[in-house]
Amino acid sequence: MPAVTPYERAMTFMRSAFDRLNLSETEKDLLGKPQNIINSTVRFKLDTGKEASFPAYRVQYNNARGPYKGGIRYHPEADIEEVKALAALMAIKCAVVKIPFGGAKGGIQVDPKKLSKGELERMSRTYVTVIADSIGPDIDVPAPDVNTTPQIMAWMRDEFEKTKKVYAPALITGKPLAYGGSLGRDKSTARGGFFLLQELAKIEAINLEDARVAVQGFGNAGSEIATFLHDAGATIVAVSDSQGGIYCKNGLDPIRIHKYKQKTGSVRGQYCKGSVCDIERMKLDETETISNEDLLTIDCDILIPAALDNVITSKNAKDIKAKIILELANGPIAPEADEMLAKRGVTVVPDVLANAGGVTVSYFEWVQGRSGNRWTADRVDHDLRRIMLQAFDDVRTEARRKGLSLREAAFNVAVGRIIETMRVRGWVG
Repeated sequence: MPAVTPYERAMTFMRSAFDRLNLSETEKDLLGKPQNIINSTVRFKLDTGKEASFPAYRVQYNNARGPYKGGIRYHPEADIEEVKALAALMAIKCAVVKIPFGGAKGGIQVDPKKLSKGELERMSRTYVTVIADSIGPDIDVPAPDVNTTPQIMAWMRDEFEKTKKVYAPALITGKPLAYGGSLGRDKSTARGGFFLLQELAKIEAINLEDARVAVQGFGNAGSEIATFLHDAGATIVAVSDSQGGIYCKNGLDPIRIHKYKQKTGSVRGQYCKGSVCDIERMKLDETETISNEDLLTIDCDILIPAALDNVITSKNAKDIKAKIILELANGPIAPEADEMLAKRGVTVVPDVLANAGGVTVSYFEWVQGRSGNRWTADRVDHDLRRIMLQAFDDVRTEARRKGLSLREAAFNVAVGRIIETMRVRGWVG
């Protein structure tokens, strides 16, 4: 039996919303597939002088509510099915938080860690020339994603401006501050998720200072939310990255872990060099190494998957001990696992809401680029909190009104908003 693709998993949630909202066949057809797919290849010179080529994509899912919006990821598994799934989720995400964007996503199937800085720049600039006719501040606004950075966004904006002979500060978001970026963008995904956890804790009468938290994935979003929660008094009992993780029932210091990760490339860097670990030191600190799979079933109150998709499946969902799961990653829970967790009473704050802080501050950056104004960090933080909490309230209201999970409610809200706009625009009757 062939494996279920990321796109099929995403569409499971989408089609369920179509049925709950009684959409017409025309509406289902229009919102049930991408509007445009750029399927190409990037070719560029390696430092050796040889030519390299990698599959490259840009999927523009739906632009009923505004320009397409979505990140660009560099990853060996960023194939067309994954990029289509992420583009669909972006359309939903933007509608959940009610910002005037549609959904898109881009990707190159490459391991960027094997490229030099010069090779990375040449590949990034080439990618922009491939998609240049299909992007723009009023058409499609890219952003960073897995393995892409503000510097890469700067190269892309620069190449677009050279190619098109235009000035386009609103073309792309997630740029360096010196080249039109926004204050607060680097921490926005985690910050938005943290605001939701604070609000959920208030609603559920949970004291965050008593909460034990496990974070899978210690990139930007994972490390930042671990720090926010640590500063709020929560106990971070486990963290992991692609090389594995560490666990301490008495709590870990995410700031120290982040420093060691920057120095050694691993969250285990304080204790281990490669696969060799200082066992005595770990015993003194009551710390042990764990796998990424182990982390998901650690005894904790809040679990935060902040890495890649499809990590919680029907195989391990029954062993999840957390009562709250905040999806900072895109698509970390498979549909069948989502049902199992709902039946067990686990509160899942879905990705299309939980990690929408990133695209929300991207929207702020786009607005600043178009207007020429620069917002203060306080304004960014204030408006991010307002938008995230309003979206949370909208989703919770829909969930209570119709007896749905937060994910089902989020898809209801988003699909309803997209369809309403499509009707007003005359796309459907």
